[in-house]
Amino acid sequence: MSEGCEFCEIVDRDDPDVREVYRDENVVAFFPTEPAVLGHVLVVPRRHVPDIWGLDPDEAAQLSRATLLLADAVRDAVRPEGLNVIQSNGEAATQTVEHLHVHLVPRCEGDAMGPIWPEETDYSEESKERTMVDVRAAARRLRDSAEPPIAPEDRRKHLDYIQAVVTRQSAASSSAKGWLLPIVTATFGFALTQHSWALAALGMVAVVLFAYLDANYLKSEKEFRRLYNTVARSSRKVPLFTLDPVDADDPLPAGAPASTKWKRFKKAYVPERAIWASWSIAPFYIALFLLGTGVLIVSAC
Repeated sequence: MSEGCEFCEIVDRDDPDVREVYRDENVVAFFPTEPAVLGHVLVVPRRHVPDIWGLDPDEAAQLSRATLLLADAVRDAVRPEGLNVIQSNGEAATQTVEHLHVHLVPRCEGDAMGPIWPEETDYSEESKERTMVDVRAAARRLRDSAEPPIAPEDRRKHLDYIQAVVTRQSAASSSAKGWLLPIVTATFGFALTQHSWALAALGMVAVVLFAYLDANYLKSEKEFRRLYNTVARSSRKVPLFTLDPVDADDPLPAGAPASTKWKRFKKAYVPERAIWASWSIAPFYIALFLLGTGVLIVSAC
């Protein structure tokens, strides 16, 4: 999301007045506030992309599929005589919101849109020929330098690798709980029979340490699930077969300040509040900690 982008607010459901007509995991479509004609629809990618030059091939395919679907929807609902599909880039091309969007404009004879092309031009044959040669050469150069598309089989293997890591993290979380239970049973049991508050305190320390360990397993699992979703949806380009969850993050905008050492440490080693409050962590470890508190009080008496 880009701060201050009105289309990003619509994507994040922060605009209560939007007339949304379609949403999936890749795009959102809605009526503009001032439609050119009735049935005028805007289709935008959910990721903030300022213009067509920031769009990657997978996003372009997703946007194209949604545009075709919505073109059919507009035809069925409005029954126009024609349809303009307009995508503008830059102020000179009349782009007013710096978040890539496609206009679907149903057309009828004599509507408010009027003609959108000049009736005639006076470019010389030489200038048309020269421009044709330049564009053809650029297209060949870019085609030859473009990265080859990812094969579906490679994508499936990549997803299998990520899923294997997710499964291991989930299993490690279960193992942590399994190891903790006999430890607290022994320490709390001996604390009660021997009236040793120190053993009860040791058991409580074990609860805290295993809670931190388990929370980090859950944190890692969530990060790899996010990487899995990014690869599966092709929501942004990531290195093939990467197992680094950081590759699922959007790159920092140009000129953004570098994060401090504390922020990097916190991101790497301190699970966020939502993880601590999850059903996998809070109920289990809080219950054991409260039990340990009771044992500590009883054994100290």
